[in-house]
Amino acid sequence: MRTETGPGGPRPADVSVLLPVRDGMPELGRCLKSLGRQTLPPERMEVIVVDDASTDGSAEEADSFAAGAGPAVSVVRREAPAAAPGVVRNQALARATGRYVLFVDPADHLGDEALERMLATAERDGADVVVGKVAGGGLRGFEKQAFKAKPGEEGARAQALRHLGVMKLFRREPLSRHRIRFDAALHSGEDVVFVAEAVAAAARVSFVSDYVCYRLGQAHAPEDGVVPRARDCAERSLPFFRAAAEATRRSRATVEAERMLSVLIGHHIDEMLSILDSDASYCERQCAVLELQRMRQTYWSNGIGRRVGLYPALCSFAADRGLFDEVSYLAVNRRFSHRARTVVEGNRVYRAFPFFRAHRGPGNPLPDHVFDATDRLRARAELLQADQSGPGRVELAGFGYVGSLDSSKCTVTLHLRRRGGEGSLVLPVDAWPTPFLTRERGDGVHDYDEAGWRTALDFERVDWSRKRPGPWDFWVIVASGGMAKEARLKAPARVGKALDEGLFTGNDATRVRVYRTPGGYLACELTAGPGAGGAR
Repeated sequence: MRTETGPGGPRPADVSVLLPVRDGMPELGRCLKSLGRQTLPPERMEVIVVDDASTDGSAEEADSFAAGAGPAVSVVRREAPAAAPGVVRNQALARATGRYVLFVDPADHLGDEALERMLATAERDGADVVVGKVAGGGLRGFEKQAFKAKPGEEGARAQALRHLGVMKLFRREPLSRHRIRFDAALHSGEDVVFVAEAVAAAARVSFVSDYVCYRLGQAHAPEDGVVPRARDCAERSLPFFRAAAEATRRSRATVEAERMLSVLIGHHIDEMLSILDSDASYCERQCAVLELQRMRQTYWSNGIGRRVGLYPALCSFAADRGLFDEVSYLAVNRRFSHRARTVVEGNRVYRAFPFFRAHRGPGNPLPDHVFDATDRLRARAELLQADQSGPGRVELAGFGYVGSLDSSKCTVTLHLRRRGGEGSLVLPVDAWPTPFLTRERGDGVHDYDEAGWRTALDFERVDWSRKRPGPWDFWVIVASGGMAKEARLKAPARVGKALDEGLFTGNDATRVRVYRTPGGYLACELTAGPGAGGAR
């Protein structure tokens, strides 16, 4: 191979953008232009393009970009194609000089502020990995959850693994210290193992969730025989098992390892179910069931089972029992799983997925407990309206329900709890119909027409003077039968800008400020004392 270096030569950088490419035209041009538009100063970044024996002019396009004004650009040309994608990525990583590295594919492009925002987040938090928001490319809901993380959120490493793409900002020093590289023996999925290793070894993981840093494009399929791809089901499973092993080995705590494993297992179950729900051969679909069995026998635990979704857990349980026909049917019908009816019996709740009580007696291959959703149910609570109707009165309206339970079966109460200490208050609420929730959130099986409530913070009804000063949080408790689920009351920005400044109520002895927390929840601040001048 031979190396060409752009104008200015190599120089120290904060971020090295690594761009492996093979026959990336014409998308490569748009990708390079997005790098040239970065708001991060050019002297703080470098671009390393490794051309893997392209025949469509990709190397020439990179040379043209290197000759222009902008960041330092190095173009490395390989004269023979690599045997696996990891070879090219490792070559780009070996040439990086930046404190951080970001991998980019030629079919994709960056938002103009991507590097600046991700670098600022990394430096502010001392993060070894920064997950920037990704859009496009047909992302599934499971993957989109990764980009909804909040700063300091518990289980950040597991959240980062929801999207296993390599388009994250990595601090280069831990990669070198832990010798984390792409596995050149893998023909596909090498990025899965790399990301799992890097995230598990990271001292801190942060997110940029309020800006689209990376937009996925549609990559060209490589020519047959150029880069070998996973040939069978067992080979497609190999990255999962290696990633799971690395996540377990490198994680610092058992709970953190379990969280990461549950996410990786969720990916693996999804991929095996995709094979079963395809035109793959009978042997390949049998192999998918066997791979699910192997996963259960190697990594499954009660803790994993509680973290993995109920329907995927059911599918893997059936596979572990060797129920090939049942697993195949579940795989084909998984897109309709959210429409399964709910069966409430006493204080237990079951989802009537396919094969629920299809067999009776002790020999039932799919017993009731694999359909039991009681511990998985979550309350949903949100503020819809907040107004100050008088000098001492604030009116609130919102909703609360338990997912998968009709709101007609539930009762809602609104509570105030003092943050970090003792003290609680139950606020009287009036019922309020919410048929629009069924239209917005219903699945054709459950309705939330009676989930609404209204209340007023009024000193004639609540003696605030007997409550301890400080921050208090709003909670909604939804009860059904012998079961109660609770959730902090969300306060979306759309509710009203007045909450950003705070709604005030009170008298000379006590002052109350109702406001939105930085995390987007409703809270209030009590300030007590004669002549109180406002909330802290």
